[in-house]
Amino acid sequence: MSARRTSRKSGVFRGILSGPNRFRQVQRSLRRESRMRFPLHFYGRSDILTKEQWKRVIERYNPADLMESLNKVDIKEILAAAGISIPDTYMILETEDDLEGFRTWLDSFSDGFVIKPASGHGGAGIMVIDRRVVGRFITISGRGIGPDQLIAHVRRIIKGAYTRSVPDRAIVERRLVLSGSLRELRTPGLLDIRVVVLKGFPLMAMTRIPTRRSRGRANIHQGAIGAGISISEGRITSATLMRRNVSRHPQTGRYLIGFRFNMWEDILESASLAADASGLGFVGVDLTVDRDLGVTVIEVNKRPGLEIQNANRSGLRRRIRFLEGQIRKSKGNGNITDLGPGIKVELTRKWDTLMWRKMPEKVSEE
Repeated sequence: MSARRTSRKSGVFRGILSGPNRFRQVQRSLRRESRMRFPLHFYGRSDILTKEQWKRVIERYNPADLMESLNKVDIKEILAAAGISIPDTYMILETEDDLEGFRTWLDSFSDGFVIKPASGHGGAGIMVIDRRVVGRFITISGRGIGPDQLIAHVRRIIKGAYTRSVPDRAIVERRLVLSGSLRELRTPGLLDIRVVVLKGFPLMAMTRIPTRRSRGRANIHQGAIGAGISISEGRITSATLMRRNVSRHPQTGRYLIGFRFNMWEDILESASLAADASGLGFVGVDLTVDRDLGVTVIEVNKRPGLEIQNANRSGLRRRIRFLEGQIRKSKGNGNITDLGPGIKVELTRKWDTLMWRKMPEKVSEE
């Protein structure tokens, strides 16, 4: 029987034997699947939290007045008052007059620091300085800039370049340095860990690892790796780079899948505590493990993005609905939202091992 005749009887053989054009079409189809926003191996489209559902969750759990008024300066003050480890603040610049003081400070400072807008989002306007060399400041991407350029950048922040022309404040704070416990993941720039938290319960986590493409920034949209982390174990379970599945870092070659964060319980408890302290119900807490400070909260985001679902190859909707069900059940017998961060983390890790499908054995607070 000829190959042509066989191909007429079988769709499989037809796809293989009908020539190079069909083969290339199959290849393109597979590549499209690997780039899908929500890959086919999700355990159900109903698990995905869509943009419209995300907006409703924010409206339900984040008071409108706090969404309007809270900025990074306010949140840092709240976290510091709660005893949560945060980067030291060197300066807060708000007016043109403050810029002369900033210039004087630059003349005498030689360590690394970070400049960020108080009300910015998505990483816009953040500049990370690694060190000072002979009167020039070296960014984490290796670019050298002078004091005048830094002052011009701060001036743009103050005038609202990153807040839709609404005047803003610029925060100058300590640059964090990654702990040696995470040296296997070390790259130029600082990786961070994003934990999405609802009513103090960590629901989903990922780490964002800088690459050459992201120029040392832990920003997924600029080319950083987004790697999903198991809530129950603190291990990297999957990773994406520009929406493509990866298992190794493109520059270091290090294998990422299976890496375990050895301070995982502390990371989750810090995220829970920071979320509750903020007064917001649904947030994304960004943390890292600093060489000197240990587990440190970088900031609390009022509108946590949805890219974490891609990094985890799993959706938030099932977890949110599960937690809301547990909160409703607990109202007649002591609301679980009033528990401390340690118990919230313990419950969450148990729920994660059960795939957010049924209630585990009751955990009592000691």
